[in-house]
Amino acid sequence: MSKAVSNAVCTPDGMRLVAARVFAALAFVFAFGCATPAPPAPPAVPRLPGAIPPQDVQVLARGAGGAHGGLRIEREAPLSGGGTDIPPGLTVLASELGHAMAELGKKATPPPYFMSYEVFDREETVISASYGALVQSSNRRTRLLDTDVRVGSYGLDSTHPLRSDGFDFGDDLDGGRAVALPLGDAPGVMRAVSWLDTDRRYKAAAEAYVKIKSQRQIKAAEEDTSDDFSRERSVVYVGTPPSLVISPADRRMWEDRLRKLSLRFRGHPQLHDSQVTLEASTLTRWIANSEGTLVQDGRTYVRVYLQADTRADDGMDLDRFEGFDAASFETLAGEAEMDRAADTMIADLEALRRAPLADPYIGPAILEGRAAGVFFHEIFGHRVEGHRQKNEEEGQTFARKVGQPIMPAFITVYDDPTLTRIGGVDLSGFYRFDDEGVPASRAVLVDRGVLRGFLLGRSPTRGFTQSNGHGRRQEGKAVVSRQGNLVVEPTQTVSLAELRWRLRAEATRQGKAYGLLFKDISGGFTNTARGGPQAFKVLPILVYRIYADGRPDELVRGADLVGTPLAALTKILAAADDYQTFNGMCGAESGYVPVSATSPSLLVEQIEVERKDKGNNKPPVLPAPTLQHTHPSRPAGGAP
Repeated sequence: MSKAVSNAVCTPDGMRLVAARVFAALAFVFAFGCATPAPPAPPAVPRLPGAIPPQDVQVLARGAGGAHGGLRIEREAPLSGGGTDIPPGLTVLASELGHAMAELGKKATPPPYFMSYEVFDREETVISASYGALVQSSNRRTRLLDTDVRVGSYGLDSTHPLRSDGFDFGDDLDGGRAVALPLGDAPGVMRAVSWLDTDRRYKAAAEAYVKIKSQRQIKAAEEDTSDDFSRERSVVYVGTPPSLVISPADRRMWEDRLRKLSLRFRGHPQLHDSQVTLEASTLTRWIANSEGTLVQDGRTYVRVYLQADTRADDGMDLDRFEGFDAASFETLAGEAEMDRAADTMIADLEALRRAPLADPYIGPAILEGRAAGVFFHEIFGHRVEGHRQKNEEEGQTFARKVGQPIMPAFITVYDDPTLTRIGGVDLSGFYRFDDEGVPASRAVLVDRGVLRGFLLGRSPTRGFTQSNGHGRRQEGKAVVSRQGNLVVEPTQTVSLAELRWRLRAEATRQGKAYGLLFKDISGGFTNTARGGPQAFKVLPILVYRIYADGRPDELVRGADLVGTPLAALTKILAAADDYQTFNGMCGAESGYVPVSATSPSLLVEQIEVERKDKGNNKPPVLPAPTLQHTHPSRPAGGAP
């Protein structure tokens, strides 16, 4: 692995991968807190501007003739709803940051030119059940601090990538590594934590800057000479901390509800495992930097996901996943919808066990809405992240194509983190400010087929000097530009029935017996680095053959959708009017972040399919034990 880690992995259930948190550092800081010298009196905290009135929350609606066919699109302006009191803990950190910046400016060589603190205060409730029994019911809260220190100047600083001629593991091992803060706003301990972490990060930045300046003397000139960091206007915004109250009675209700839902998977001996899980979390963020930005914002997440798996007789593992995402319990799907999803999953898995293997294939296909969203997220979204346009270890697929057509003229694509809902579906990629304290804004990426721009954090690239609020990270990672809410918006659409007719016609034109329909996916991944193939893979779950002669659709299994981006994007023939949204977690260099992708179904002239790894293990030798029906209110841990 080189320094540029540019594989991206996106999954609907990836939120479980973000569970690990840092606890050990808190005890370390408590041990040394008394030895920390007291800072001088804190500087005055900037006065808040007047709160922006609630009517700044906008609701956008398209008429029946518009591209969204009347879908309601809801948006929140980043600065709406502010004006609450600055919390004491944020005041303490802003004071400590100002003190550290001033003192290091006097005493350190080289001095820092920029510093920032970002705090992630997260509370999570997780409840899981399997076959009618409760297997987890937990709650925890963590508060983590990320410190960023930059040495040098906006033009060249300590974050500038070091170019290597081979493998180099040295720069990434120390990483960001967030440290734990006390859960209460104890001023002395918070100062101790931030003081020690600032010292660590300053020393790492100073050492990196020396290496970077030395390397510039011996390496060839870089193609992209853009600055390392953009100058942005400071923002002061203090919103109300998010709240997601789960009372003891609510917890018992959800435990009973999940036990009852998990019972639907009983009585199906071909299923190997199944589980239903509720994850409910609040995230409050504080951001303070040396330019004067001061932010408190946050949001709530609620997710219920169902998982089940089985194995075909030839050894292929098969799984199904259904997720329900919302910003609150009030907008979460109801019991009846979740029951239907569980029953559909069971029927799909039993059908997949009997389904024939897919053959390698090149030909026309329909990507239904969710699959089309992931398709665009993987093959396009990651390749227009701004930092990839200047890093010379990246493939830079679109770096020099601004102003050129890269897909059909009826396709427009944008990413807008300020969108909260589309068609009544809450979007996981919503946020007000990115992790660099820049207000989120719409980034128009493609306008009628022509590439117009990139997703940008505060790392400029040729022709683009300012952030559009897309610098994102998971706790403990360095910020890079990432997707938020990606939307594919065609200007011409047809009905889904018409799209299927066109698929059959295109299959006939190409001399194919059938086209393919990709109905559901489990995720995907892509490689963007020059050192590997510029390829993507999307992992479908439900794939059907749509026969040109009108025979009934046929389910197949074991198909992986593969290809290269430039070829795939130019071959979109038509779009339907059936918008669907994929909510999930996307993993890349800056960790896992919540995202969404919204798209209608797309007809593609040519898709390539390869067979997935089948596996060699047979189904279990012994039959599954008989699980007797258990009343959902039975205590957790009781015998099934």
